[in-house]
Amino acid sequence: MRKVTFVLMGLLAQLTAAAQDTTATANTTANEQPAIWTALRNNPKAISVKYDQGQMLKTNDFLKMDGRDLDYRAMAVKFGLGLAKNDWRREIYHQPYTGAGFYIADFDESHYFGNPMSLFFFHGGSLARLGRHCNLQYEWNLGYSFNWSHYDPIEAPDNITIGSRENAHVGFNLFLEWQLARNFDLKIGGGVTHFSNGATHVPNKGANLWSPMIELAYRWDDPDYEWQKERIDTAELHKLYPELKYRPEHEKHIKHEIQLTVSKRQLYMDTIGSGLPNEYYDHTFRVFQLSYAPLYSPSYKFAYGPSLDVVYDESNNARVVAETGADGIRYNHLHLASLWDRMQIGLSAKGEMRTPYFTYFGQLGFDLQHAVEKTARFYQIVGVQTYFNKHLYGTCGIRAIRLSKAQFIFWSLGYTLDGKTPWDKKQTDKNTHEL
Repeated sequence: MRKVTFVLMGLLAQLTAAAQDTTATANTTANEQPAIWTALRNNPKAISVKYDQGQMLKTNDFLKMDGRDLDYRAMAVKFGLGLAKNDWRREIYHQPYTGAGFYIADFDESHYFGNPMSLFFFHGGSLARLGRHCNLQYEWNLGYSFNWSHYDPIEAPDNITIGSRENAHVGFNLFLEWQLARNFDLKIGGGVTHFSNGATHVPNKGANLWSPMIELAYRWDDPDYEWQKERIDTAELHKLYPELKYRPEHEKHIKHEIQLTVSKRQLYMDTIGSGLPNEYYDHTFRVFQLSYAPLYSPSYKFAYGPSLDVVYDESNNARVVAETGADGIRYNHLHLASLWDRMQIGLSAKGEMRTPYFTYFGQLGFDLQHAVEKTARFYQIVGVQTYFNKHLYGTCGIRAIRLSKAQFIFWSLGYTLDGKTPWDKKQTDKNTHEL
């Protein structure tokens, strides 16, 4: 239920972002937020149906077994929302759009993988205009999937691909978009999709899918259609919508991000001397992380700086030992390490790339306090954040080591304080830049 709630909060945040600057002019700032319902009424909108047919990649021993049929088919229904025609961010971010959808997949070997479904966000935009009615587009998906068949020590002991009924859904698509008629688009391309639980349950090798795709979209209230039909160039657009030519000045500054993470994970346990039948010990460990990052923001799109990451991971140095109880029966007893030996304190370099709807971020870090001998000190974090208001934001991401092994997936809340540096110009409502 917590994951579904986060999905709904994320959708609300997207609509809030789309509502920003719907009445932007040369004298308005980027922080004004008209009503969400105004954005739903006036901004470009689209409904589409997408079809995929492809295969699951053979990335682990279970999927490489002889005779394994990894073909699948999937469909998605989507609702999208773009920026208003007089929003200066349309040109800066190349006609971005966002929305939410419902996805369902059908595997040939559904007895192993089930018939998973997903609620997801999507965000995309234009990479290049290839003609009067053709664009090269990109789109990524992030969602919550469920209804998977998964590993079971009795019924499916070989299925190390999917470890839980619920999994994260991440996808990326690259495609050509053709305007077929006044309100219809045809999209043809390909994409990749990844499903895993981020080590909340083990085993967790993850499922990686690839496929061609085709999508039919109906959209309305979109000024791009009028512009393409009349073949109006950029200069003419600025005459029709003078506010497009200007954007509020971005004042260079340092913003301070404070972020609290609450997560959970499982651990592959050492079977030597433990009496465990395998390394998949069914116990969930708690994880908490507190981070502080002062980030320099030189432009609308980017911010970067250091981050201090303090992690409490209950699984650090945990071990299972076979012990004989007072009743004479041998039990697998879980031993947790001391409090200090569960802690990790790391310093990382963090970079952010901002769009009107989401901020993508990545971190490369090194643990200064690191008591776990079996894992690497170097860690990586990637994720996406979306703002609920000017200061409060939510984050979804994953922390990994060796660029591939997930430590834990996380959902977190953060708060941003915007500071000012001595070299900043004093901003007024008249400070604008020409695009």
